Amino acid sequence: MTATVAALMWPYTARRIERLLAVACDELDDAGRAWRPDVPDANSVLSIVNHMVSNAKDNLRGTVAGLDVTYDRQADFDTPEADPAAFETALPALDDARLFEGVPHPRRGTVTRFDVLMVVTRHAAEHLAHAELTRDLYRAHVATNAGVPR
Repeated sequence: MTATVAALMWPYTARRIERLLAVACDELDDAGRAWRPDVPDANSVLSIVNHMVSNAKDNLRGTVAGLDVTYDRQADFDTPEADPAAFETALPALDDARLFEGVPHPRRGTVTRFDVLMVVTRHAAEHLAHAELTRDLYRAHVATNAGVPR
């Protein structure tokens, strides 16, 4: 049996998302998850994680799987909440023909399911780096301010 493109790609995507959750849930305490660099429009690790998980759910469950999903991007940043259990991999068992079919996307027009999977994979990797950098800035801040979070 030959693996589908989706089956080959998904483990990489899942590892990025799992690592992002680990940065927020395992490597930082509450203060570290909520801390934001002191620059305009900076986000906390918790906001970054919530945004990525919500966006992945919207894209994978909504666009790829065709399920009803309500996505409020701003809520990811306004009311951050870490809940790793809320992330469900709803990637259906896609054969390659279905993966490369065009589907409507709420913000991108008509795209293939493959395009959406690629966007989720890229987005997860970008925000993983963003979260790791924010975590490192928080640790440096605490170290240089005698352990006092802002």
